[in-house]
Amino acid sequence: MTNEERFIASCEEVGETDVRDKLNAGRYGERKTMWASSWLEKVESGKSDATKAEERSSLARLSTSANRYFTYAVSAILIILLLAGASLFIVLK
Repeated sequence: MTNEERFIASCEEVGETDVRDKLNAGRYGERKTMWASSWLEKVESGKSDATKAEERSSLARLSTSANRYFTYAVSAILIILLLAGASLFIVLK
């Protein structure tokens, strides 16, 4: 078994997400980066259109959820600042 075959076997063992995370973090050397990219391309091309659509919709749901929480956090901060400003105005008056 060659080094590339062993590496691909380890990629299959840990899964696509872990390999993508390590690749994006720059944890692989030049050769392993090429192997990982090639393996990910094969994995991606092997997925059905339904699987790809499901992954995209899942990412969209996560993005929407994150946006909602961000909106709540910003609103809460603005309300707190407004109340703090009003209380300072009353105290300093």
